[in-house]
Amino acid sequence: MKNLLTLILAVSCALLAALPADLESSFRALSNENHSAGNIRLQTSNYGNCRELFYPSQNEDQLLYVSSLWVSAKLQRRDAEGRRLFWLAQNPSADSSGTTHEGAPDWNPGLKAVLDTLTSVGFDGDMDLYELLPAHNPLLAGNAEAADLYNQYNARDLVLKSILGYPAPREFAFPDPLGNYCFSDPQPGSFATPGFETLSAYFYDFCPFGTVGDRDLGSSHALNTHYPLGLAIHRESYAWNLQNHDKMVIFKYTLINTSERDTLFDLAIAEYVDGDVIPGGMGIQGASDDVSGYVKGPGYEFAYTRDADGDGGLSPNWLAHKIVLPELAARRHCWYWRVGDGPGDSNPLSFNFAPRRTANEKHWLMTGRNPNPTKFQPLRPEEEGMWEYEQPQPNDTRFLHTLYSSQPTEADPDPENRLHMTPGASFSFYSVLFVGDGIDDLKARSLAIENFLAGGLQIDPSADLTCIPYLSGFAALDGQVAKVDWHSYTDPARFEVIYKPFDAPAAEWRTQALPGSARSFHLWDLDPQIWYQVKVAAVYNPGPSEVYLESETLLASLDHPPEPSYQIPPFQLGLTAFPNPFRGRVLLSFTLKDPGQTSLKIYNLRGQMVRELIDEDLAAGQQARIWDGRDSNANPCAAGIYLLKLHSGSRSLTRKLILLN
Repeated sequence: MKNLLTLILAVSCALLAALPADLESSFRALSNENHSAGNIRLQTSNYGNCRELFYPSQNEDQLLYVSSLWVSAKLQRRDAEGRRLFWLAQNPSADSSGTTHEGAPDWNPGLKAVLDTLTSVGFDGDMDLYELLPAHNPLLAGNAEAADLYNQYNARDLVLKSILGYPAPREFAFPDPLGNYCFSDPQPGSFATPGFETLSAYFYDFCPFGTVGDRDLGSSHALNTHYPLGLAIHRESYAWNLQNHDKMVIFKYTLINTSERDTLFDLAIAEYVDGDVIPGGMGIQGASDDVSGYVKGPGYEFAYTRDADGDGGLSPNWLAHKIVLPELAARRHCWYWRVGDGPGDSNPLSFNFAPRRTANEKHWLMTGRNPNPTKFQPLRPEEEGMWEYEQPQPNDTRFLHTLYSSQPTEADPDPENRLHMTPGASFSFYSVLFVGDGIDDLKARSLAIENFLAGGLQIDPSADLTCIPYLSGFAALDGQVAKVDWHSYTDPARFEVIYKPFDAPAAEWRTQALPGSARSFHLWDLDPQIWYQVKVAAVYNPGPSEVYLESETLLASLDHPPEPSYQIPPFQLGLTAFPNPFRGRVLLSFTLKDPGQTSLKIYNLRGQMVRELIDEDLAAGQQARIWDGRDSNANPCAAGIYLLKLHSGSRSLTRKLILLN
């Protein structure tokens, strides 16, 4: 194990050393957290993107390299004094000299406003730009006015993982009443979330602390000038370990216009998806024969990526994506392009954009127009009556799946279906990544997702669905026993706790069968000097129709238990004994809601104290002691019934213990 850790550390250091300085600093500040509750393993970040989707989660079969949020809108241009600018001509041309400002002698209310088309991206592919950044990012560290804030909150401004809503993030608001914009700080208690596993992240396309400077990172940031829209964004992503829900991750985005004076006009939202369908061990070259397609129509409207030939059966799964914006009859489009041909907006305020057709190719694509037909091809069928399309030639493909409101043009004059955000306004939408084994499977899943979203993401408790057990904890108790905890929505026929020494052959897996109502088990036969692999399996319908589902495998030891990423609420003053009845030793465990003076004593049935195990101040959380069946003088106690009494604060509990010969 030591050699393995040394190798991992050496490789990590070599990779960091190979990065350019600006990239190195940006990725050091990047917070990643994995979705792992269902059959999908997906790495999310606090930079407005997610990476490396694997399905099934236990394998190394990759379906996604990166996906990223893009937001585009029109913003009225102002001069250096903050005054709104207007065109002097009624039909303005691309000549910035023909403008005036509000209140000038040549201004009148009938003039047309100068509107800039601006786009902010979490990651844009070929240019390697990051414009949706967490509040406490490396740019803040380089600002003398805010360096103290960065040093204090950078390590806490992360992606927060919550299980069953615990722990809770702070309530998202702008401006932040606490002024630190660190909403991912875990809070006491739980919060309402539809996901079993919820990841919360917060990012911005401007500095919420008011510091100035270009707001972007990445290897090409020096070639790019980013003009922010003033967006504060909260992203929650949901995953489930339940049948029919375990092949998707649903993202809920909430966007806030933080400006006190400017409206964002004609919003467009998009997801950039670079799918790499690669079987485990093949390497990135396996993505060169990928192909993307689109299915439109009510209930569908999804794009997908698959391996063109399935890699001889090694890549049977397809990755799909859809966007759902409730209560808006939005326009849709989807584009694909070759590697290196991605759209640019290096200076979107420029009027000199030759030989390109626009200074902001991203905005054009996001609003359904093609700035360069030699580069960008439509993936969503444009012909009437054509409902499906797939690109004709496989390549290392990526697509931009976009949804936008009506644009005020002669071709799209619908004034009632435009999406604006006035100062302080917000709106939410959903973005979904899901997996299927073919086009028919994806269609069925797309319809189910639409119904699930329309129903408020509510799980039907009576559906009797199978559930992948979620390994929620491994706690070393009293230095001798490990307590394994897991979660399951439903009870299978049985559970199996499976464990073996790390690096031992598969023949050494040990299995302990448990009833389907169990949710924890104590391992007594572990060596503190050895690392172990531990997993939990659920067995449904034993026999010819058996369903066997395994949790992720945990790597831990009694001396080095894994750091818990969450705790399932609520804490109660619980008291358990295992085993009971017992011979020789019994494990006594309990959980304290609050710290304080605590006593744990053992009495016989005559009310005489036999042994005092605890009389001290204890911290809140889980505690454990082992009683070896001896009294205070180290003499063996006689077989019989004993009373275990726990007292902490104003609460007391008593449990019966049975000591056998």
